[in-house]
Amino acid sequence: MNQSCDEGNLYGEAGGSGIEGFVHPDFDVLYSENCFLRGELAALLEELEYINRVVIPTTQTNYLIKVGALKVELLQKQIGVMKTRRKMGMLRANLERGEIVYEEAINYALDREFRERDERLKREATQIDDAKSRFSNLVVPDDAEEIRSLYRSLSRKLNPEVNPEQSDEVKSFWPSVHLAYVWGDLFHLKVLFMMANDYPESYDLPSGIGSMRTSQLILREKIESAKRGLESIKQHPVFEWKALLDDPKKLVAEQAKLRDEIQRTSLESVALKDLLKTLEMRGTRR
Repeated sequence: MNQSCDEGNLYGEAGGSGIEGFVHPDFDVLYSENCFLRGELAALLEELEYINRVVIPTTQTNYLIKVGALKVELLQKQIGVMKTRRKMGMLRANLERGEIVYEEAINYALDREFRERDERLKREATQIDDAKSRFSNLVVPDDAEEIRSLYRSLSRKLNPEVNPEQSDEVKSFWPSVHLAYVWGDLFHLKVLFMMANDYPESYDLPSGIGSMRTSQLILREKIESAKRGLESIKQHPVFEWKALLDDPKKLVAEQAKLRDEIQRTSLESVALKDLLKTLEMRGTRR
């Protein structure tokens, strides 16, 4: 029996009693509860997909641009200071031994010693550049909520996770819905929503009360699984970044702290380079 959750009361055929036309007193209640559970499951699955598809990549990108870029700049300054300090140490050691130090040899030794740090810096700088290049593609459109609402409605009726008993015809319809959602195509989703109204409910309503109860247990298990999935995904480090990005005062304070550290490190670098020049004049040959 195909029937929509929106079409009112439904009755079982035999109801598990062996008497044709008998309606179990719990049938209507179970049916209404199952309709509600399908909607809840559809909303949870959509939220999981939205977090993976939009929230995590958008937050990562924003964080890299607004905070990560400053951290990379600071790292660059810090590595520069470490190299200068190390070079000064090498020069002093050779001067104390009365040896002439060749700059090419020192630079070669520094390159080997700092190779891993330099490669890390290069990787992180590349991440920042990539984030900037994809930023425009990750901006959430103004109609995002309408897109999500339409998708949840379609998912309740057509998503095979919500309706495992759906027909082959409906199974072939669902990929178009999902693709339109992924691309944020509101117009296409509206068209698909109107088309979906021509489909009956995508699952076969159980004719017996026992089947109805089994269906409810399955739905509840899937809902609990989806909730666990949400709890798990919200432990992702990106949600700490999101909390920072969503609080303007904390974000400005974090940026100011990083800029102050960059400035302090820059001044230290200038002072060290002046000292290094003095040492180089004393004992380095090119």
